[in-house]
Amino acid sequence: MTETKTGPHLYSLEAQIVDLQTRLVFAEEAHAELDDIVARQDVMIRELKRQLDELRGELEAASAQWGETNAVERPPHY
Repeated sequence: MTETKTGPHLYSLEAQIVDLQTRLVFAEEAHAELDDIVARQDVMIRELKRQLDELRGELEAASAQWGETNAVERPPHY
């Protein structure tokens, strides 16, 4: 009688362990995939920041040059 109570109980524990191991594998795969995505996004963000800084510099240089050499004057008839 003890075997019949232990048998299904052990099977239930084994099934739970297998289920947990399966879930762990899927969770580890999802974690690795998300880690790769975050790493790629980090590279993209750094590149976009570099481009933004470069464009800011070009805009400031163009604004300074335009302000110094191409001052808008009112025509004489105004």
